[in-house]
Amino acid sequence: MAKNKVKSTAQKQPASVSENVYVSFGLLGIFLVLVFLASSYKISGDDDLFWHLATGRYVVENKVVPDKDVFGHVTAGQEWIPFEWGWDVLSYGLYNIGGYNAILAFRSLAFCFIFFVLYMLLRKFKVNSFLSIAMLLMLLAAIMDRLSPRPHIITYIFFVLLLYILLSYKYLDREKYSKRLYFIPLIFLIWANTHMGVLAGGLILFIYTISETIIYLKPSSYSTTEIRALSKNELRNLWIISAVSALMLLVNPHGFSTFAYAYSHTKMKMLESVNEWQSPLSSKMDFGFIITLYKIFLFSGIIVLYYAFRKKDIYFALMFIGFAIYSVRAIRFTVDYEMIMAFFIIVSLNYLITSIKDIKFRNFFNGNILKGALGVFIIYIISQVPSNAIYEKLQYYRIYGWGINSDFIPVQMFDFIRENKISGTPYNHFGTGGYMVWNFPNERNFIDSRNLNDEIFNEYNSIMVMQPGFEKKLEDRGVDYIVYLDPDLIRRPNDLKRLVTSYFSTNKNWKLVFWDDKSMLFVKDIPKFAEVIAKNEYKVMHPYTALFNKGQFEASVRNNPEAARNEIKRKTDTEPQGYLFQTLNQAAQKILQGL
Repeated sequence: MAKNKVKSTAQKQPASVSENVYVSFGLLGIFLVLVFLASSYKISGDDDLFWHLATGRYVVENKVVPDKDVFGHVTAGQEWIPFEWGWDVLSYGLYNIGGYNAILAFRSLAFCFIFFVLYMLLRKFKVNSFLSIAMLLMLLAAIMDRLSPRPHIITYIFFVLLLYILLSYKYLDREKYSKRLYFIPLIFLIWANTHMGVLAGGLILFIYTISETIIYLKPSSYSTTEIRALSKNELRNLWIISAVSALMLLVNPHGFSTFAYAYSHTKMKMLESVNEWQSPLSSKMDFGFIITLYKIFLFSGIIVLYYAFRKKDIYFALMFIGFAIYSVRAIRFTVDYEMIMAFFIIVSLNYLITSIKDIKFRNFFNGNILKGALGVFIIYIISQVPSNAIYEKLQYYRIYGWGINSDFIPVQMFDFIRENKISGTPYNHFGTGGYMVWNFPNERNFIDSRNLNDEIFNEYNSIMVMQPGFEKKLEDRGVDYIVYLDPDLIRRPNDLKRLVTSYFSTNKNWKLVFWDDKSMLFVKDIPKFAEVIAKNEYKVMHPYTALFNKGQFEASVRNNPEAARNEIKRKTDTEPQGYLFQTLNQAAQKILQGL
């Protein structure tokens, strides 16, 4: 086959001062440091990570990918297909190598790789390095919500690899990159077993194949010196590769059932109450700068359409139209759009800027002043990350570092459960179910963030808000201990009164044996918990009583001074700096000093 090169669009522009390659790569290096630091933060409020780990352990130990729930005592035996099992096994393997930090390090390095590939792809298309880094910096800010250590990381990796292969083949050198097309089915095979983002990848490949088919059928309308129509054999090979890639989706432990299950999952009624499933264009939602940046990327598609019109590039146009429609369906799809369309937007913007004929402007644009200023700005941001100052300025909750954020994840409560060998049938908070089954392999949770079906979520919620008959539901399920979590407890203590915690706090059949600034643990007053209750019950220093029944709290301290002192000492030994404890302790000490 004769070698056919198609020059990138920027190569047609008038000559100007060349960019300094060392300055460009220096700027890239500084930016990648920021990417690494920005994606290095403690595990906070991400219970998904833990049930993914538990699933990975189950698959490895049992050598099977289940199709029925194995983690819940209410949902036991109900349909559950872990379609992200490949990620689950990977994260479990990483954990066995280096604990949570190995998973977090993989996350940070993966995002560095993603942005590096995007940058190198842009440079292959002669996009100015200042513009590339500036726009990638905006992209980094736009995807902050999705920097978590979860399976969508694999999707983002494959997004950029797939685009790298297709765009290099289409625009740069077909002979050189044609062999790389044969890696695409392998990518889809791995992708289909790690994350449902593979369907967005399928859309990328489908749009590409359709656009090449249109160009082949209408060469006079869409073929140019820069966008040559494929030959008949090249188009046939592309369709074969696309068809094989589509078939690779079915090469998973449960075949087509995996996708049928995933689809049914998106039809659950409870998703209407989940923020990430709301439309990003809804006037009811306000997500600050994250959604604002998405809208900037979305409306930047106008530049892509202009570029597509001027260059007769139907692929650019179809990619924008396809993924714009894809993204407006739900907030969770907005980052997919941003990751995929970033290249097309930046190339189109570069085309507009480089079309300016003024040589002084172009020399300034390619020179080092802008790069230097951007480098200083990025270094400033880097300096603000370790102290969390940048997140405070953005009013965005995030804690830089490694491991688990124990101010958010109820580590202390679960340590208490482990130390006191508490086991049974729990009613646990939605955000603790994954952590429970990961830390206690033989325990079954009530619910977790897998959201298996509407029925379990409705039952969980009806108990949490004390709908009529909730006591009978607890009794019918045989619940004998309660795991409650609210990381914002000290900011909204009235929730204790509104939710089922008020019932457990005032019912003599339930005993509070652990509490801190974010969690509470109640056990049923039954023989198997007698020893735990005798050693750990809070009869006097009960936060609910202190907050909502001050007279009863004061009388209890007055009538049981010895018990009060013992409970204060226990809390002093375990959580001396707790906000709630200090509040209760001050109130109790005033009474004790007056006795």
